[in-house]
Amino acid sequence: MRALTTAFLMLALLGAAHQAAAGTRSGALAVDAIRVSIAAQDCRQAVDRLKSGLKNEYPEVFLLAGSMYENGICVRRDWDRAVTFYVQAHDAGEKDGAARIAAGYADPANGADVAAALWWAMKTPPFRSGACGMPKEATADPDRFVAELKTWPQARLAACNYVAGVLSTIAAEVKYPDQAAAHAIGGDVKLRFLPGIPRIDLQRGESREYEMVGWVMADTLRDRKTRRMANGFEAELSRVANRALQRYPHPGGIPADTLIETTFTFGIQYQMR
Repeated sequence: MRALTTAFLMLALLGAAHQAAAGTRSGALAVDAIRVSIAAQDCRQAVDRLKSGLKNEYPEVFLLAGSMYENGICVRRDWDRAVTFYVQAHDAGEKDGAARIAAGYADPANGADVAAALWWAMKTPPFRSGACGMPKEATADPDRFVAELKTWPQARLAACNYVAGVLSTIAAEVKYPDQAAAHAIGGDVKLRFLPGIPRIDLQRGESREYEMVGWVMADTLRDRKTRRMANGFEAELSRVANRALQRYPHPGGIPADTLIETTFTFGIQYQMR
């Protein structure tokens, strides 16, 4: 059984930051401020800043609020409340919202809800085909979706919940490596997931150099040619993949030859405003 999908992770760099859309730039700054407070272990300030960002309805803050409530960071852990914020983030266009919801519902720590996990996983690129696929009409109709799931054997439900959890965790948590972003480097990494074993193999593909904006030092131009820069994408995916495999108990019974391949493309888009 072989499933092939393609996922894209894009980093948008604005050509003129001061002209960026207010929601995007202000939301990012609000998130940075909250994280600074968390790092300083000043939870009172972090919560105050969180409330301010939520009041302004920044999508990025909705996503961070979900993570804080899911993990109990400076607030009491509350999965149901985390879902509310993740849904708001998703509805506002935050692509990681659906993946975080799917990953959370697949996690036994939250009282695994297979139907909810698969419903939200279907909205993420790595999970749109293969043995866990659904008729297109069912993915837009919750009642039909649940009816389809009721025809699945328990082993298939357990296997797909596991796959949804692992792939959604990776999709939600993988980040653009800081050094690669600073040096305007992009690249591809093929992820091969063998859930029956379970094991995740990574293969680095081609790398790309993008135009660098502003003042550029000679050392920066030299460093962007090194293998270390291109390896950053593989290292980031490896870190997140290992965490994803550790997060979910293996259900057993998945054929050893089951293979899911996903290509993560790290790229930079300059948006001039």
